[in-house]
Amino acid sequence: MKLIIGAMHEELQDSIAFYNLKKIEEEKFLIYKNEEIMFCITGVGLINSAAQLAYILTKYEIDSIINIGTSGGCDNSLKQGDIILVDKVYNSVADATVFGYAYGQVPRMPKYYETNKEKIMNKIDSAKIKNIASSDIFIHSIDQVNSLVKKIDDEISILDMECFAYAQTAYLFEKEFSVIKIVSDIIGKKDANNVQFNDFIKIAGKEILEILKKIL
Repeated sequence: MKLIIGAMHEELQDSIAFYNLKKIEEEKFLIYKNEEIMFCITGVGLINSAAQLAYILTKYEIDSIINIGTSGGCDNSLKQGDIILVDKVYNSVADATVFGYAYGQVPRMPKYYETNKEKIMNKIDSAKIKNIASSDIFIHSIDQVNSLVKKIDDEISILDMECFAYAQTAYLFEKEFSVIKIVSDIIGKKDANNVQFNDFIKIAGKEILEILKKIL
């Protein structure tokens, strides 16, 4: 069974309705499924994301995981609405460099997590392949990008608060993991953010459904 996982209900509600998914859990975790696919809405943040994905992977038979949703951009080559197929996933606030680890690397874990993008890249012609970094900090300024994200020894184009947790959990459970993001805004690029987030997320939810139709 494929698992579609994301942070916000607004991002996935159109897809949940289209695939006629039934809510099977809601007391602690919000989980929907039919006979072929499962959706989980984790809420925002690294711990929420890791805990809920680990719960699902210990309780249900999951073959592969796709994280899909919106993401902020820190790359001026991007624009609002761009579809991103993530290559590498980094942590933008882990710092064990005093012990010889790379900035962003959790001790005794990989420097980054590489996704299984090859399985879906040919199905989304308009997607751009970029790297993402995650943290529990809502990064919204150039100063934050410079002080946190730019310390990573790679080019980071988009940011969120969940993806790294999904990626590390998938790695520990040895599950295939892919990431698709729609750029909601570009930090420091005012003319790039024509639609405010509360309106944009409704547009993104419809686009997410169209993407899922292509890859599921």
